[in-house]
Amino acid sequence: MARSKEAKSGEGASYLVTSVDRAMQLLLALVDHPDSGVTELAEATQNTKSLTFRLLYTLEQRGLVRKDPERRTYTLGYAALLLGDQSRQQSRLITTADPVLADLSAKTEENALLLVREGVQHICVAMCASPHPLRIFAAVGRKGPLHAGGGPKILLAHAPDEVVHDVVSGALEAFTEVSPTDPDALASVLEVIRQEGYVISIGELDPNIFSIAAPVRDASGEVVAALAVNGPTGRLSDDIRDQILSHVLEAADRLSRLLGWRERADIRIG
Repeated sequence: MARSKEAKSGEGASYLVTSVDRAMQLLLALVDHPDSGVTELAEATQNTKSLTFRLLYTLEQRGLVRKDPERRTYTLGYAALLLGDQSRQQSRLITTADPVLADLSAKTEENALLLVREGVQHICVAMCASPHPLRIFAAVGRKGPLHAGGGPKILLAHAPDEVVHDVVSGALEAFTEVSPTDPDALASVLEVIRQEGYVISIGELDPNIFSIAAPVRDASGEVVAALAVNGPTGRLSDDIRDQILSHVLEAADRLSRLLGWRERADIRIG
């Protein structure tokens, strides 16, 4: 698991507590590799088996890790659940977004999601599920790329230049036939997104899923999240698309204002 650039170099490296950093690395590895043993986790974190075992033992004593004594595998403990719940409650972005997401889902009858950027990935930090029996699977904590999909491309378009460069110059994975894979074309699309203030993505991550998204800004005007609606492409007619886009733009503007933003861009639909 790669460490942040701040931890690798510069002034921040002098403040890094290596043991704490490795313990956090291990907890994050358990997010992606639950029910893993010492060997698998040592490989995932690039630590020795001996160090991995000692870290797991220490985290287990604090309730952050649970060990299955029969299978000799590890999962996140109940204390991690408490941390996650408190993180949600203490996040102004998430608590402010919850009623906005509920209202947006009710109006569009589709999933409403709040995405943030974590390095060169996006992560869903809050959502309200569609009331339809047939709906697209989405889950809080789910991660994915930045170059494909509505909300992810919003986040990439407004990311720092070095992040945009890392993503655009890297391997752009094709998830479907229409996934962005050409760096120059993607760079042009990101510029359009910055100008238009929204994204309509159809079939980029899954051929049967659409996503319509807009940026969420804080009091400084910085884009801190993407508000998105997704659902089956079979329910997306031209009229429905325009209605959903209007609701998404309104909800993103509402959430931004609740976070302190006071300027609204002139966005035209169509």
